[in-house]
Amino acid sequence: MQLRQRSLIGRLKDIFVYSLVPLGTKPAVAPTSLLQLVVFHFFHVILIGLHILVAVAILVSRQYHVLKNNLLAFLYHHHRTPQLIAQDIQALSKIPRDVAVVLSYKESEEGGGLLGLMEQVADIASWCIGAGVKHLSVYERTGQLLDAHEATYSVIQRTLVSYYGSQKLPTVRLSTPRFRTAYPGPLQGEPELEISFICEKDGRQFLVELTQDYANKAIRGEMDPSEVTVDRIGKDVVDWIVSEPDLVIIFGPKLDLDGFPPWHVRLSEIYYTKYNNTVTYSVFLRGMRQYADCKINIGR
Repeated sequence: MQLRQRSLIGRLKDIFVYSLVPLGTKPAVAPTSLLQLVVFHFFHVILIGLHILVAVAILVSRQYHVLKNNLLAFLYHHHRTPQLIAQDIQALSKIPRDVAVVLSYKESEEGGGLLGLMEQVADIASWCIGAGVKHLSVYERTGQLLDAHEATYSVIQRTLVSYYGSQKLPTVRLSTPRFRTAYPGPLQGEPELEISFICEKDGRQFLVELTQDYANKAIRGEMDPSEVTVDRIGKDVVDWIVSEPDLVIIFGPKLDLDGFPPWHVRLSEIYYTKYNNTVTYSVFLRGMRQYADCKINIGR
């Protein structure tokens, strides 16, 4: 009789304890008594509740930022009018002379492809001219625009006509420092905006190539190792790639430079907008405002 009672108790324990333990629970943490089962499910419910709260908080934050971005894009629209852009910039205490933008090549999305990328560059170039920016560095990781100067220039010219008209068209020059190419040819005077195209190969890979060049010159006796200083590296990087930008604007949903040349962002102000994946004037303007309000301390 006692054996039967123990067997019955054991079966009831299996039913009410082990059968209520979630699948996948490690044996080391599985409850072995009714009290442990209650405690186990109590903390399990708390954990599920925390997961739900975090998910709701992320969803609310995402919707808030998306709504904010759409509202600001509606309120701060240039309407392809340079006077409105100049009016927005006049309120700033300072403006960057050298701006870099980080773009992404999206082949399958609407408005994507190479033409979509060129149109984004054309819009940003128009805003830079209206804001008084003198140099624009366009970074796209895969280098889709490096050898497409003529087509990109045509898209930029067409966009500038819609902003400034055909009578007073600003002058623009495109270049790819890696290939030492420029388009169009010689201009009368300096262009109002110089646009340089760079890619991932102009970043860490270039620093490796520069290091190898220093080593080979040292082996041949053409350079003393003591000549390799921070100033020397900075000068060579600027001469071969692009100058260090004052402001870097990431037109993406997160703070990701996507392989942007690391040496060039040592002193740059970096701006991005959460949950934004489009190239809009409001993001550009907010980046300019952040630069105007920033304080840069160099040295001790």
